Amino acid sequence: MNDGIKPMKMKTLCVGRFLLDLPDNAIVSYRDASLSGWEISSWVEEDKEFSGRLISQEVQLRSEKNIKGWVSLENIKDVKNNELHGQIFVFNRNWLGGYENGKKTVDQVVSIRAFVRSREVTYKFEAGIRWDADVEKLEKIIGQLRWRGEHEIPDQEGFCFHRGVLMEPLIAEQAEYTGIFLGLKEHPDLAIAFTTMAGIDPGKTLLQRDAENDTKQQNRNRFHVLREGVRSLSSIPGEEVLERVDEPNDSSLQDFMWESLGKADDVYLPSLILELSTGHGQAGNPVNSSLSDAEALALWGKISSSLRRRPIGVLR
Repeated sequence: MNDGIKPMKMKTLCVGRFLLDLPDNAIVSYRDASLSGWEISSWVEEDKEFSGRLISQEVQLRSEKNIKGWVSLENIKDVKNNELHGQIFVFNRNWLGGYENGKKTVDQVVSIRAFVRSREVTYKFEAGIRWDADVEKLEKIIGQLRWRGEHEIPDQEGFCFHRGVLMEPLIAEQAEYTGIFLGLKEHPDLAIAFTTMAGIDPGKTLLQRDAENDTKQQNRNRFHVLREGVRSLSSIPGEEVLERVDEPNDSSLQDFMWESLGKADDVYLPSLILELSTGHGQAGNPVNSSLSDAEALALWGKISSSLRRRPIGVLR
């Protein structure tokens, strides 16, 4: 495999605000995205299935009761623009008690769920504890949503997630988040993951946490460092730790990780985590890696070195 890494055919995916090249035959699955506390998912379905989904959602919520025994569904708001159409459902009002300046307070919150459609894709936005005014905020976010082909790379600023992109303006405080998992059929013990999240306190760095890892300190002979230290990827500052690990069941595997040195107030320098691990067996039991150290390092180098910010308005 090592000799085949360099000429390996690759495909480029847009994840968040970044591009990553992956083996063309990789099996890729996306994490659900989130923005401003809204969980976002997408899937492909027929128009009739989408229409039926809206009807069944209304019927279901009208049949449910909130904590006071009232009909759960309070409002349905239509969404329609040049890009998409659908509905926002407001339901399940709740009364939450608290204290402010020594006085008891009661806040009313609701659940909000939206199903919107563009071309063949349905998008779901959902949050469980929101204010009534958040309906307008969700409408604004939905207005920034654009359909995206499975492997399309947009040339405008925005945040890519599975089958969609959220266009600017977006700020770090909205904590945009998404990620991908991937595997290779010919190496079923291999797993690769990449995640991006903006607007969070980066805390301790990867190297700092690694140095404080009690498990490693107590079992130092089981961890063999292949490479570690500061490493920038396409001008994105970061750190990596690449190790071979000998498990208690005598299996040997690789565990590689790179993390960005992100900033909480910069959407173009978020918390990024790239991981490659081998030795995944059935029921969580580790097995011997299907890759040698040299092969794992070559594959890691091929993928990790491709990470870059998505260029805007230029050919890639």
